[in-house]
Amino acid sequence: MPLNKVVLPALGEGITDATIIRWLVEEGDAVSVDQPLAEIATDKVDSEVYSPYDGILKKIIALPGEVPKVGDIIAYIQVGSETAASAVPHTVTPEVTPPPITTVKATETVAKNPSSAAKQASPFITPFVRSAIQRFQIEEEDLIRFTGKQAGDIIDKEDLEKYIEDQLPFAEKKKHRPAPVSAPPTTIAAEPVFPINGQTTGSQEDVEKVPLPRIRKKIAEHMLISSKTIPHVTSFIEVDVTTMAEWREKHKDEFQRKYNTKLTLTHLFVEAIVAALKAYPQVNVSIDGDTLVIRKNFHIGMATVLPDGNLIVPVIKHADKLNLSGIAQAVNDLSERARNYSLKPHEATGSTFSFTNIGVFGSLSGTPLINVPEAAILGIGAVIKKPWAVRTNEGYAMGLRDIVMLSLAYDHRIIDGSLGGLFLKYLKDYLEAFDPNRPV
Repeated sequence: MPLNKVVLPALGEGITDATIIRWLVEEGDAVSVDQPLAEIATDKVDSEVYSPYDGILKKIIALPGEVPKVGDIIAYIQVGSETAASAVPHTVTPEVTPPPITTVKATETVAKNPSSAAKQASPFITPFVRSAIQRFQIEEEDLIRFTGKQAGDIIDKEDLEKYIEDQLPFAEKKKHRPAPVSAPPTTIAAEPVFPINGQTTGSQEDVEKVPLPRIRKKIAEHMLISSKTIPHVTSFIEVDVTTMAEWREKHKDEFQRKYNTKLTLTHLFVEAIVAALKAYPQVNVSIDGDTLVIRKNFHIGMATVLPDGNLIVPVIKHADKLNLSGIAQAVNDLSERARNYSLKPHEATGSTFSFTNIGVFGSLSGTPLINVPEAAILGIGAVIKKPWAVRTNEGYAMGLRDIVMLSLAYDHRIIDGSLGGLFLKYLKDYLEAFDPNRPV
């Protein structure tokens, strides 16, 4: 009977590989179409690989801990037979016993502590769990001890949920401890400090060095690429959003009753961003070598802070085809699932323009880094009350208004200051012309 390949599927724009966390079925098991076969982790989210066939899982090629690329063969399924009589072709990688999966850093650090040999062979902790234990300030050793798992085993989301349900009150008592990391932190004395030009560059205090979590490493790499490869220019504009803010405050309860979702100013800003991109499609672009790529779709990325402090950019796909209620539902759904670590890989890729709502942290403004390969990103500052000159029929009068600072960072290779300024001016005019009689 034929053996069909199972390959690592495309997971979204910019995602080229994934880590195999664990297989949910074993060799020889019957599988059906769309049945989850394996759990995987990408740089952004955890996900699953589904079976494309009905048949028998004959051979697992990619073992837990390995990092296949998109399109690589990860398994073979025998189609059209419920027996395991057929042999796998000679070219298939022979079966091997998976070695205990431990990180090199953890092994190196623990090796210096011979009093605890058990630490040298720890179970594999999935990226999701490792991120979550930092958020809850759970000691890794406590979690391992609770699960009773050994080298070669996997500690996954279910193990973490059981631990939290059973042990969280105890864990909460330890919330003043330093956040755990994938390897026990090594406390070392600082290097001797030498003055430069007569000034001291540091202190003699001890420091604690901890490995960066996997997702933070990827964020760092992405930000470095952005800052090193894109000549950033940032323009600013202040906008009077009093009318819009008052309309939202007046109608938010009615909106929630009608559409069963909350209405925030963010949703109204997204609506304005789409309108501005339609008016100036030259901003909805990217550069590929010597080629300008003009994006026909309007996929809006929204920078979102995760509970563990890391960042992810969920994407509102085809935002230009959504009305206000559709935008609100999409933003609220993506934000909630991002914070619950339940986004699918394709939901965090493919944006053509992004925004970051830095105002939720109280910042008045900022200079955000562009989300590669996009050409621009909008920073939305805090909406604050300010004295403001308001035009009336009798001239100008001073009043207390709701003001927000918008900052547009753009790639100066393809967007000049004039285009950046026109884009911001369009946003300002659009927001300030908000119709106070607009129906919900």
